[in-house]
Amino acid sequence: MSRYWYLNLAFALMLAGCGGQALAAPHVTETAASTLTPTTTASPTWTPSPTATLTPTITPIPTPTWPVQGPGRIVCPILMYHRIDSPGFNSRYHVRPEDFEWHMQMLHDWGYTTIPISLLVQAITQGAPLPPRPVVLTFDDGDISVYTTAWPIMQKFGFIGVVYIVGNRLQADGYMNADQIRELAEAGWEVGSHSMSHADLTKVHSKDRNTLMWETRQSRLDLEAAIGVPVRTFAYPYGIMDDAVGRAVHNAGYEAAVGLGYTAEQWPSMLYYLWRREVRGDYTIDTFRIVMPWSDVSETPTAPTNTPSP
Repeated sequence: MSRYWYLNLAFALMLAGCGGQALAAPHVTETAASTLTPTTTASPTWTPSPTATLTPTITPIPTPTWPVQGPGRIVCPILMYHRIDSPGFNSRYHVRPEDFEWHMQMLHDWGYTTIPISLLVQAITQGAPLPPRPVVLTFDDGDISVYTTAWPIMQKFGFIGVVYIVGNRLQADGYMNADQIRELAEAGWEVGSHSMSHADLTKVHSKDRNTLMWETRQSRLDLEAAIGVPVRTFAYPYGIMDDAVGRAVHNAGYEAAVGLGYTAEQWPSMLYYLWRREVRGDYTIDTFRIVMPWSDVSETPTAPTNTPSP
């Protein structure tokens, strides 16, 4: 049987829910101050990158107490962050380091175990041992603060994450470089693609399908060549996709893709649009608790005091 049956089902569900329009996130992701575009004026074309020796990502070793879950529906929240810093102004995309550490402390105290997204995909499609309270922590865009700030905080709790990298920002100022991302991968993190240029892919394919291939397939090949680890999952820029974009991501060799949503339930029919919950910079302790499917109020740590920026 064709592998497309579940894609057709997923796309039908998503498009039906959107009146036949592209599935869009309720809010748009923050873009870089300077627009990064392909270096040529002509439509980009994808070309095979030099063959890279890929190092398998380290995955947590299941304990004897981890029961097998799946295949099928899995309850596992996927959280989405962008920048972990204090910009001096209010921004939903900037989470203060002290707030981020508070989030990690709560997850730890509530009994969550971070898992790589590849293990979640395996559980959905084949079944796999999972901890009682799994969570996937994702970071979009590849901001340098993930390496300098988020990672050291997460190490205190034994947590790992997933970074979704924009291909043409790999060497840009303010973003992680290949060596830094490789260091995260060696520590058990996973690497995914966030496209080549962070464009709305539903508008790209209506103009040029070669560009869509460049955004999806070529970004994966380039990241794998530069970093040396498998790139198995994709994050849609702005959380927006449609049937053509979903098929392009599937055909580009990705095992799954993530968008935005409002539930921790992950289904096989949504493998190419797994739900993520955005964690905003203005979240209170009650808001963060609501996002999580399991939270023990009695074990909630005290939130840090918000100090007004000068």
